Amino acid sequence: MMEELQEKLNEQERTLLWLSERLTSLDQRISQIERPTLMYQRPSSEEYETVAQTLDYLHNNIEGLKADLLKVAKAV
Repeated sequence: MMEELQEKLNEQERTLLWLSERLTSLDQRISQIERPTLMYQRPSSEEYETVAQTLDYLHNNIEGLKADLLKVAKAV
């Protein structure tokens, strides 16, 4: 009888360990869904970059174009 109880206890411990690992895995997946990383691949590139990096790149290029336009306008 003690052996049966011990075996049931061991089975329950294995089940609890499996459930704990499963819960940890699901918690990690939920965290990834809550904070997704949006990635963008430029047409001329094989690498992906974050949307924030893309926006920074575009912002800097627009600022450069504005500066160039001001120089051309002053020269005319």
